[in-house]
Amino acid sequence: MRSFARFFSWLLLLGLTLPASPVVAAPPANGELAAFAELVVGEWKAADSRHVLEWGVGQTAIRSRGYFMIAGEWKLVSEGLWYADPAGEGVRGIVVATDMPVTLFEYHSRVRDQTVVHDLLSHGEQGGRYVETWEFALEGYRWTLQQERDGLLAKIMGGKYVRDSGA
Repeated sequence: MRSFARFFSWLLLLGLTLPASPVVAAPPANGELAAFAELVVGEWKAADSRHVLEWGVGQTAIRSRGYFMIAGEWKLVSEGLWYADPAGEGVRGIVVATDMPVTLFEYHSRVRDQTVVHDLLSHGEQGGRYVETWEFALEGYRWTLQQERDGLLAKIMGGKYVRDSGA
């Protein structure tokens, strides 16, 4: 009988320490973070990179993870967090990166219809000011990165991402 009680106590303790299944909640009804999330939450893929964006704690933030295909395997290269700017000026974000010529990105993002525009300041070897644009359409979004040089924007990168429905 004693071993049964010990076994039952162990099961109870295990049940108390195992994480509960996550509850999927609806996004906030209003605010720029809700509009941002409506467009970006999900998994997105291109030929050699992936983005995973999901709700953070209490739907007060959006977590992101970025991956590159390296030697035939997905490697985590960035993690970030976006949140509503307390001053009411759009959405702010911070992303840290490895294996890139930039190690930290500071985002100031805003949603305009089906487009997210990010003004960003990057730190590292290729630090500077950039504008990153995500233009959403039914099939996915077009990504464009422009670098600010002498007050002008010059496109330096771009691509297309599609929602990964198999994720």
